Amino acid sequence: MKKNLLYISMLFLGICGHAQKLSDFNRVNVEGFFTNPVVSPDGTHALLTGEHFKGIYLLDLAKNTVQKISDKDGSGYGYTWDRNNTTFYFKEKGDKEFFAQSRVYAYDVATQRRELKDDINHTFLPSYQGKETPVVVYTNLMTLKIEAKDLATEKTWVITNDEGQFYNALLSNDGKKVAVHNGADIFVYDLNGENKPVKVGTGIATGWSADDKFLLGFLDESEDGHSVSNSELYLFDTKAFKPRKITNTEVFTEMFPSFYGKNKVLFADDKTGRIFTSELKN
Repeated sequence: MKKNLLYISMLFLGICGHAQKLSDFNRVNVEGFFTNPVVSPDGTHALLTGEHFKGIYLLDLAKNTVQKISDKDGSGYGYTWDRNNTTFYFKEKGDKEFFAQSRVYAYDVATQRRELKDDINHTFLPSYQGKETPVVVYTNLMTLKIEAKDLATEKTWVITNDEGQFYNALLSNDGKKVAVHNGADIFVYDLNGENKPVKVGTGIATGWSADDKFLLGFLDESEDGHSVSNSELYLFDTKAFKPRKITNTEVFTEMFPSFYGKNKVLFADDKTGRIFTSELKN
């Protein structure tokens, strides 16, 4: 399987409109190798990480400045923003610890203070988005099924009652749907797990559109089974198998797109570690 898909699987085991394409790419002028951008709900900042998800960096999108928050291995995967726009959550492990021993921290952008969150399991990220979060979804590392947990009642239930090894669950904005990955395929399940899941595409989904009608993601390619030779961005219809390729380049290796404002996308070029913005066009 492809490099990024394998790496994300290892991390789990160790631990808007009808747009059809993107317009011209605009580089965010910051120095360094960065990837996996996740934009804050108000579009003012983005979280970044380095190669192999090492470290966390805070990008100010207005000033084009980057601040290092963490330098730990694997901390740059699964981070998420609080809905208050000023706090984000991430996980860290010690140098001699396993990913399964990771702890969750909250970082306040305004005060520049971090706080250990003992009550939050690291597997709850990225679905945990603050104290107002009613339900989280996560991979059960023993069964490799996607489960949900009501944080108020402590009730848990299995979402993916199917064969497979599931990972990378993404809860929709309205809290009713869950995008999951099984191998290289992307499925959308009801949170209650009752209705039949819908296969919406192949690749890695990275986020829901504001109206929950689409998933944003990417599909990388490999000629030798190890090194990535190309990658393109996709929009996935969340109700049917209608994947739409929204980039088609040979110069860039587009990965880890994040919705940015109303019709923009922030993404990384895996070849250079540069971050770009682009606008979704009909």
